[in-house]
Amino acid sequence: MSYVVFKLNIQPDILLEYKKSNEVEYLLFNKIPLAFENVLQVKVNENNNLYELIPQKTDEQTFQNLFRDLEEKTVKLLEFHKQVLLKFKKNHEIHYSQDFLKLNEACMNKRRDIEKKYPGIIKAYEVIADEEVDIYASIESDSKVGTGITHLRKFYKIKLYLEKYQQDNVINSLDLIAYYNPHTEHVLVKSSSETAAKNYINALVELVNGSRSANKHIGKININPIYETISLDGEYTEISYVIVYPNGNPPLDRYNILKNSEAKEAEFKLVGADGKPLNKEPIQEILENEARKGYLKSLKARGENIFKKIKTIGQIDKTS
Repeated sequence: MSYVVFKLNIQPDILLEYKKSNEVEYLLFNKIPLAFENVLQVKVNENNNLYELIPQKTDEQTFQNLFRDLEEKTVKLLEFHKQVLLKFKKNHEIHYSQDFLKLNEACMNKRRDIEKKYPGIIKAYEVIADEEVDIYASIESDSKVGTGITHLRKFYKIKLYLEKYQQDNVINSLDLIAYYNPHTEHVLVKSSSETAAKNYINALVELVNGSRSANKHIGKININPIYETISLDGEYTEISYVIVYPNGNPPLDRYNILKNSEAKEAEFKLVGADGKPLNKEPIQEILENEARKGYLKSLKARGENIFKKIKTIGQIDKTS
């Protein structure tokens, strides 16, 4: 089992206040652990002297109850949809009853509530294709009979995703061993799965940023992966990326606007001239530099896929 490495970033107004009073070390070694203590248990690990983050166990039964209730309604919706489709095939008429429409609305609302409480399940929409879920759930579709199909596919994608990708740990996202290292400002998540580690970080950030008590100490935070490599192997006509305010003091011109405006992040969008591919070498150099420091918050491209590998380490200490 290895540790996946992330970088904790503080917003500029908070960071600048501590810099002005020469208390950055106090922020890193005292205030950040204190903020974590407002949302979970924190203790200094005797073996590595890092702060171990110990959350309360997630009540998985709560999720199962919510999901089971939604599944019962979704099964009924699927039957409604099949009836509408059957009548359409017979007489080319489409009629959605009020019961059907109300049930569809109720299903969508309940699913959105679950997505909000357990955001990791949204990955199902990326990894499960429409064709796969249609076979899995015996969903028959027609472009002219569209009402209900969006929820049906999304629900069964979630169901299939939970069955196929249990290692992603989307329900009990915080149920992993993790450490905060004040020496490097890193959060180290023990996991063999990048996705599970990222789900942990997303849940941790939501926990901290949703706590007024934690925010009083350190404001709202973001935690980004430390990437070992980013490869732009194909051709790209458009690349968008977001970098956050640097906790360090890199002498780079592109940080001037971030530092002078005290903005928490900057978004860049690069578009090739007349739809032509971008010259990717200087872009990759910038992205890799940001990514290795943990300042790259997001990256999207139009064209080929971008290969990204998050840094992992086998052993941890105060240099990790």
